Amino acid sequence: MSPMAKRKVLLTGAGGRIGPHLVPAFQEAYDLRTFDRQPVPGDPDAVLGDLQDVNALRTAMEGREVVVHLAATSDEAPFLESLVPNNVIGLYNTFQAALDAGVRRIVYASTVQTIAHNPPERRVEIDDPPRPITMYAATKVFGEVLGRWYHDTHGLEFVGIRIGAFQPYDSPLLSQYPAFRDLWLSPGDARRLLRRAIDTEDVGYTLVFGTSITARERVSLDSARARLGYAPEDDITALLERGEQRP
Repeated sequence: MSPMAKRKVLLTGAGGRIGPHLVPAFQEAYDLRTFDRQPVPGDPDAVLGDLQDVNALRTAMEGREVVVHLAATSDEAPFLESLVPNNVIGLYNTFQAALDAGVRRIVYASTVQTIAHNPPERRVEIDDPPRPITMYAATKVFGEVLGRWYHDTHGLEFVGIRIGAFQPYDSPLLSQYPAFRDLWLSPGDARRLLRRAIDTEDVGYTLVFGTSITARERVSLDSARARLGYAPEDDITALLERGEQRP
């Protein structure tokens, strides 16, 4: 890729909880296209559709190099009515549309709920077996395994990020719930981690946890550091001690 050329990135689910914190920075760094069910603020050229709309997915994938896939039912929900259409069938549609379009890498938003049945005092390594705490998390484990299959079978690069407790800097939940302090992912660190997942060369199949600097490293960031060069900058303890609210 030319030093002046911007990587062609598709961001799905751009209007969800995390997407709006990414779009402005991604528009500066990449040739960005977004995909969502509703118009995305700041992107008048967003492709509209849902994960059942294969034609819209194919349109969105055209000419893209990397897909950052956030679109999903993003927490526990009725399995057959919501999780299966979006997180199973819709995920397959996304992978297959990416493969057909010649996309070389998928960056996939998984969740720390995939390991949350481990005892809370135990530090979890990325190679430990999944222990999902919800059916939602079980569908995210399916996505990680689907990424493995597409990588091994078709050579599609895959970075799965088990996202921690994503909350904005001024969220009251950070002071109310100790579990959030152990697993927090800040907006700034989400941007940093996802950019490393997009930009790092030769990722093959990579699975990492994604948190900021937490009260204790309940989930190990060793893989994110080693495979992606990720270095979180936001510290939950310092944030709460200062009572600071950052943009």
